[in-house]
Amino acid sequence: MVRQASGAAATRASLISAALELFGNHGYDAVSTRQIADHAAANIGSIAYHFGGKPGLRKACIEHVIGIVHESLGPSLSQSLPAGVTADEALDMLDGMVGTMMRIGASRPDADLLSTFMTREMIVPGEVDGLLYERMARPLHERFCQLFAIAVGRPEAPEAYALTVFSLLGQSVFFRICKPVVVKRMGWAGFGVDEAQAAISVFSDNLRAIVERHRAKAPPTVSPAEPDGVRA
Repeated sequence: MVRQASGAAATRASLISAALELFGNHGYDAVSTRQIADHAAANIGSIAYHFGGKPGLRKACIEHVIGIVHESLGPSLSQSLPAGVTADEALDMLDGMVGTMMRIGASRPDADLLSTFMTREMIVPGEVDGLLYERMARPLHERFCQLFAIAVGRPEAPEAYALTVFSLLGQSVFFRICKPVVVKRMGWAGFGVDEAQAAISVFSDNLRAIVERHRAKAPPTVSPAEPDGVRA
């Protein structure tokens, strides 16, 4: 896909879009700056000018995706929780945040491009990028753990539910990274807003059932060194 660039801001945006697509489809190491520049219809020197080189462009891609996530989730992620949040309010917040993340995949025209890039960044063996971890993955998981713990009545022990939260997130991630399989198996024409809402409804039912199960259980005895769900 050829992109027409006009002005410095448009060139920068075009390079990020091209890099997101090429890094996602082929991997960072397999893509040259020449390929990125050609794909963006830009001068190869503009990569060094705008980003200082290929590593800086990759960082800009990660920052671009982080910005979209933070903008979409807004105060529910970036601000402290209000005092006195009830269990049901926390559950609704958690449900809504995951639903918002799932809707991104159905409402943005660049959703597949963003998803492919971030999936590769997350699953390729090696050290997780520090920026990606500290500004998105970690705070997002911590907030979900906090909300889940409040929802089940144990606000003092959010880390006890770390693996449970990962398993919940896995449900939403499947709909993003395995979208073609879901569409084919369900006989859908595509994955738009209506299909996303159907998936969100299923996730919501699963989330609420899991929360009810944990509410009904006696508080587990979990030491900091023990994995989620393992009792002393």
